[in-house]
Amino acid sequence: MKLPKRLAAAVCAAALLAGCALPGTERAGVEELLRAPRLEGDYGEIQSALNQWLEESAQLKYPMNGELLSPFLMSDFDGDGQQDAAVLYSTADTPNICLAVLQKDAEGVWQVQDAVEGLTETVDTVRFARLQEGGANQIVVGYNASQEVSYLAVYAYTEGRIQAILAEPYDQYLIEDITGTGYEDLVLMGTDEQGADQIKLLISDREGGFRQASVMGLSPDKFTGCASLAAGMGAYGGQYLVLDGWTGVSGSNLASVLLRYNELTQQMEPARQIGADALYEASLRNVPDLTSRDLDRDGVVEIPTQPEGAGLINMSQGRRMDFILWMDYTSAQPRKSFGILDEELGFYLELPMEWYGSLMLTDGAGGRDEVELRSQDGQQLYLTLRITSLSDRTAGWTRLGVVSNHLVQAQFGPDTAVADPLYRLSRSFYLL
Repeated sequence: MKLPKRLAAAVCAAALLAGCALPGTERAGVEELLRAPRLEGDYGEIQSALNQWLEESAQLKYPMNGELLSPFLMSDFDGDGQQDAAVLYSTADTPNICLAVLQKDAEGVWQVQDAVEGLTETVDTVRFARLQEGGANQIVVGYNASQEVSYLAVYAYTEGRIQAILAEPYDQYLIEDITGTGYEDLVLMGTDEQGADQIKLLISDREGGFRQASVMGLSPDKFTGCASLAAGMGAYGGQYLVLDGWTGVSGSNLASVLLRYNELTQQMEPARQIGADALYEASLRNVPDLTSRDLDRDGVVEIPTQPEGAGLINMSQGRRMDFILWMDYTSAQPRKSFGILDEELGFYLELPMEWYGSLMLTDGAGGRDEVELRSQDGQQLYLTLRITSLSDRTAGWTRLGVVSNHLVQAQFGPDTAVADPLYRLSRSFYLL
């Protein structure tokens, strides 16, 4: 006897809710649940083309960090002016992450051209780079092998084939035009066989590989290792590399080295604007997280310093704070930014440069969550800075930003006047 359609549907629903399956539906239901959701547009077509080429369903893999967090990488990989596609994936037979490149055929249908197996099961970062002559982008993939070991691979796509043109262990890397050729270079920081820090400048050659230029600067008599790399333009043009190195008796202090590429020797050498010893003394700082960076995103790397003339710190206060002066040592006028660093929450508040050398930091009325910037005789209140709850809407306070689920606010003193017409308190907050 046939059941009415509504009754049959109810029986099916009841069977599924009861954890049962009608004959012939169990396998289909499981496969449907395991199948990746269908993507729309080009991504869906690319995924379908990859699955058809593999003759199975690929598991898409996502980078863990960086700006590109998608398994689909869209760019021109062969320099023909047309957009290509690359996909990060794995299969049941290849636990390591694979990379496939697809292009559209004459009918506009995506087709897999080539695929290669990667180095590990996890991708940390993916970047595009223009390391070679021509209009093509290369794919730079950072692989995580373990918590201690990472590998950087560079893939080029030429004549329908993927070529792995570099595979190196690394701790940090930069992609910048260090040599001024108009093409990007690679700077790798890693360790050698003896466990010592090693920094390499890798420059693409005409054969499609790389030649290595040594990067000197962290002399072993002063530094125990490299903490960070940063690259940016100088005040009068040219590219500079800033190395922050570990130093001091405990090895937890930082100091900086400023380098420039010498076209004649084809080596990285100390910049001429400031001597290595003078820069070491000026940049010596006891805040482990205070690394050099392009603070205001103007293309110049600023080096943080803790100058004695910046002001006075009340060491009895509840919060750990420091006056910081950020410098551009490629300029004849190196002072770039002056302000106060909150080491506990990891933010920097830029202050008017005219206040440099005239401030004292004291506790405010709000306890450890409020501090005051006063004149060194304590008579004039310049600024009050406080950490409060996200819901605080007290009138008269300038909202600076949110950090660690707290709201940072500031308020000028009643008689405070700022001479710099470009200074804006609301635009002076930086997370480090």
